[in-house]
Amino acid sequence: MKYAKTAVFILLYTFIYVFFMLFCQLVISLTIGGAGRELVGIIQEAPADQGRVIEAAESIGIRINDYFQRNTGIILSISALISLLIFIKIFSARKLDLFSAIHLNRKPSGTDIRYGVFAGASAHFIIFLIALAFQGFGLFTEAFSQHDAHIESTFGSGGIIATILGIGIVVPLVEEIMFRGMITYELGRVASWKAAMIIQGIVFGLYHFVPVQIAYTIPMGVYFGFIVYKTGTIWPAAAGHIAMNTVSILLSTQTAMDFIQIPQITLFYMVFFIYMFVSALMYFIKKKPVLHIPDKVV
Repeated sequence: MKYAKTAVFILLYTFIYVFFMLFCQLVISLTIGGAGRELVGIIQEAPADQGRVIEAAESIGIRINDYFQRNTGIILSISALISLLIFIKIFSARKLDLFSAIHLNRKPSGTDIRYGVFAGASAHFIIFLIALAFQGFGLFTEAFSQHDAHIESTFGSGGIIATILGIGIVVPLVEEIMFRGMITYELGRVASWKAAMIIQGIVFGLYHFVPVQIAYTIPMGVYFGFIVYKTGTIWPAAAGHIAMNTVSILLSTQTAMDFIQIPQITLFYMVFFIYMFVSALMYFIKKKPVLHIPDKVV
């Protein structure tokens, strides 16, 4: 029974987060984006011209997607914050304080935060190198094309500030609260910390849907979970997740891509991120854990 209850809560949290992501995209596009006016016209024309209805419906789908891409950061920020409010209410109904339960109110050390940032920022580089190797050997070409299209759609074509605010800061912070916080909390009530770290990492990866993203978000989810276990708070992992997303956004801009093509810059980029990766990994491996997840099934 306790395992079923844990599974239900994990599925509930994930469903709420994904649902409001899609819901906000649809509602904001139909209202502020103006697609709703066209929808009203379709309904009025439905009895008269079925061909026009199909054509207009396709047009609305394109408009919704286009509006989302131009305002991705803002829309995802709104959906993430709505989800967070609901999560707080769920924990409150269970007579639990969300931030206390997931140790968000535990102050991290500056060193933990710094190496959390190192871990997240360098992760982009490691993922990039692995992807480059696969693509160089002509492996999983279709999967990488699907991944690139998804990333381009997610980052959108809107302003860089809004994108960084939404996808670089708000979304990763709420995702850390959900995966390394709430989901890990539920798992920690029925499993050892090792099992909790692995399972929440798998859930984190599967939530991303796209095969290539799943392949690297599962180990990153486990790594961020390991950081939480070692530090006793989700703040360093959140700092790492924010750094990872923000670096990815910045390096995806055309200016950055042109800049990185300079050989000296590429060399500096490689040395800098390898140093960050090794430093963070060694720091967290050597660090004595601040255990707040049970070592055995309870």
